[in-house]
Amino acid sequence: MLRRKRVRCRNGETEIAMLELSQALKRLNIKRLVLQIHDPAFPSAADEDVGRGSPNSSGAADFIRFLQQFGFNGIQFGPQGQTARSTPCPYDGRLFPHDFRSVALKPLVEDSYWRGILGRETLDGIVHARPAGTYRTHHEYAWDEVSAALDEAFACFCARGESKAEVDVDFASFCESNKSWLTKNHLGDVDQKAAFPQFVLDRQRQVLRASFPELSFYGDLQIGMSRDDAQEFASLFHPDYLMGAPPSRTNPEGQPWGYAVFHPSQIESGNAQAFLRQRVQRMLSGFDGVRIDHPHGLVCPWVYRRDVQPPHVGVRSGSRLHESPAVAGHPELAGFAIATADQIDKSGEPFGEAWVNDLTDEQVKRYSVLIDVVLDCVCEAGGDMTSDVACEVLSTLPYPLRRVMEHHGLGRFRVVQKAKLDTPEDVYRIEQACPNDWIMMGNHDTPPIWMLARGWCDGRRGHDWGEYLAERLTVAETDRPEFVRRLASDPGELVHALFAAILASNAQHVSVFFTDLLGMSGFYNSPGVVNDTNWTLRVPPDFLSQYKSRCQNGQALDVARCARAAVEAVERRD
Repeated sequence: MLRRKRVRCRNGETEIAMLELSQALKRLNIKRLVLQIHDPAFPSAADEDVGRGSPNSSGAADFIRFLQQFGFNGIQFGPQGQTARSTPCPYDGRLFPHDFRSVALKPLVEDSYWRGILGRETLDGIVHARPAGTYRTHHEYAWDEVSAALDEAFACFCARGESKAEVDVDFASFCESNKSWLTKNHLGDVDQKAAFPQFVLDRQRQVLRASFPELSFYGDLQIGMSRDDAQEFASLFHPDYLMGAPPSRTNPEGQPWGYAVFHPSQIESGNAQAFLRQRVQRMLSGFDGVRIDHPHGLVCPWVYRRDVQPPHVGVRSGSRLHESPAVAGHPELAGFAIATADQIDKSGEPFGEAWVNDLTDEQVKRYSVLIDVVLDCVCEAGGDMTSDVACEVLSTLPYPLRRVMEHHGLGRFRVVQKAKLDTPEDVYRIEQACPNDWIMMGNHDTPPIWMLARGWCDGRRGHDWGEYLAERLTVAETDRPEFVRRLASDPGELVHALFAAILASNAQHVSVFFTDLLGMSGFYNSPGVVNDTNWTLRVPPDFLSQYKSRCQNGQALDVARCARAAVEAVERRD
């Protein structure tokens, strides 16, 4: 049995009895225990809250230290790109400039490095005037106020004149190193005012990583891009086709995302690879690893004609970019096919996993050229391909993508709340997980597990989950009736058993969304829904007291308890 130890919380108020998690995770063969959280969702201290979270704030640092006591060794951030003022979804952001709203303003006031380039009264004014009420992200308020504050800081920075101070030297070096994407005019000059917020973010990310060297930080490589980027780099993209998602288990009608898609000729010429390399290198300047959002878009993107209206009709009649020789309505794509007609099963659907049913090794290499760029960049930065690259593959894994991932030893996502308990071969069942997979209860696109569990316990599914988890945790036959009864009637018991079973699975990478850790029941994002609450949920400033209170009632995730139960299950199994 594993030892228990006493761990004192940072504030010294309470001692928490917990499993020696490092030992438990090693026993369970878990390489990564990663928390998922997007920048705006971080908590802020009272004297720095501008209506939006920042991972670079003092409130975020407190939250990260809180996470470490539970054995988390990684944090998965959301996309970093600059979005429009009224666009809360981070997956529509720019590819190179990062969102200036993630700048923490307090260091510009207090840290000696910045030499007081922002006035205290300015920050206090923003904090005091932020919208009152529910603790949510106020994207537009943060845009206006942080933008104005950064303008003030830049003006102060310039008014001091050039010096040999560290910050001045670092800014000049940053502008030179990032000149390729900071330059917007034909003279090759860097717009220093536009570059300054990016420099501040870069500096603050360096400080964050230096403060938590034992943590791995993962960036989110979104597959889509803003309209501005699609226009700026238009020569790389197909003028007549857009990328979307085909019909699937999760979205039976498909999704017309409207994203630009690389022209196959630009892939063949190498221009697309060079562009993607620059993107990934930019990301890895501040991160240790990469979550590839929808890797299908790099290997076998689903495309539809731009001129077919309405778009949802077009997306249903689309094709995978390199698999069109047998698809009616896309003759212009036939010349770019990698799969041949005799490798396609015409009895199925073009979006099905088995549409392509055979490929040579040489064809797999052709499918892999873009994802190879991402993997090369990660390895060049010192990362581990299998643990520092997470591929968001959900319900559909087309054969070409499967072959590419198998070739590189990459795992997929297993979102177990979606499991069909009456279907043994279902991809989301815990026992389907392989060592390199990433397994989780949910993510930013799914309902919070605590809300789901309450619904399950109100109906028949609570009992079904109890039976299933009793099997996964190798509960003794004599103990199963009581175990199932307890899970079927108590959502907290069900959630803890579910996470214990996840920890006891074959997967070596475990991910937890912040709402599931903290016992929060609000949605972060409801896909396809546009309203005032999507993408606004935040960790509350009193997260520690709320977490402790919920834990006492079994309504927040007690990681130590789950780890202990997982180890016991593994020992019974062995």
